[in-house]
Amino acid sequence: MSRSRRFALGLLLFLLINSAYLLLIDTASLPRHAVSDIVWQLRLPRLLTAISVGAILAVCGTAMQAQFRNPLADPGLVGVAGGAGLGAALAIALHSPAAVVAIAAFAGALGANVLAQFLNQQQQPQYLLLAGVAINALSGAILAVLFSLVPDPILRSIQFWLLGSFAYTSLPQAVALCSLSLVVGGYFLRCATALNVLLLGAAQAYALGLDVKREQQRLNLVVACGVGGAVAMTGMVGFIGLMVPHILRRCGIGHHRQLIPLAALAGAGLALAADSVAQYSAPPLDLPVGAMTSLAGAPFFLYLLRQQQRPC
Repeated sequence: MSRSRRFALGLLLFLLINSAYLLLIDTASLPRHAVSDIVWQLRLPRLLTAISVGAILAVCGTAMQAQFRNPLADPGLVGVAGGAGLGAALAIALHSPAAVVAIAAFAGALGANVLAQFLNQQQQPQYLLLAGVAINALSGAILAVLFSLVPDPILRSIQFWLLGSFAYTSLPQAVALCSLSLVVGGYFLRCATALNVLLLGAAQAYALGLDVKREQQRLNLVVACGVGGAVAMTGMVGFIGLMVPHILRRCGIGHHRQLIPLAALAGAGLALAADSVAQYSAPPLDLPVGAMTSLAGAPFFLYLLRQQQRPC
């Protein structure tokens, strides 16, 4: 059995065991009708949301790292998630319906992605990070002004987007996120060869017949759709797109035809594990899942920065 198949089997086994545990924990003593209500109305939507969002963020991070040829690229670090959160927050402040909030999150993610690309025309990692810092700082400044202008109920709703949670999605929303994860993952899997070529650099990609600019525009559009949809439903959950593809590449998974599906499985598992910690580490409190992923992701990011500074 190949290494990629062993990874896939192990990740699937983890997802199945953890999913069954999260669905059925503490239900043995409850009546059957109560178990049905709890599972179908509360736990299953949360479970599907965590799996879908983790998969979306992981495959989007994989595509961005290939496009920028930079292991530090991530929807959160280059401002895409921040732009989506800002768009959603502005829509919430204007008392917009859920559909408008989703559209605003998508528009913010797309705008941040386009701006990061414009500021990083030379495709240099340090410029990419600086662009992300600037975009995140601008988003944070606008949000700080917004906090002082909106009433408390709206403020609490906006804070949800900044902290991130899988707890407040309904079953139709969770199914929509599952569909979005399949579309985004399927598109990146179809583009696996193009992602492999982009890793060689723009000049080599052009020499091999790839229209680099058009391919990057398509990839950025799909990333914006995926991240915008995830943020619109669950708020900002960071660092999954940074950690997952880097860990898989360190484990010897390099070709994107294997990397994309494994990243989806690993991202789903990581999001599910973070949500488990958020739910059961400090009962009866339900901690924000975005804080859980950041507690793991921030030290990982610092480790990557340290590795980037070492001489070859």
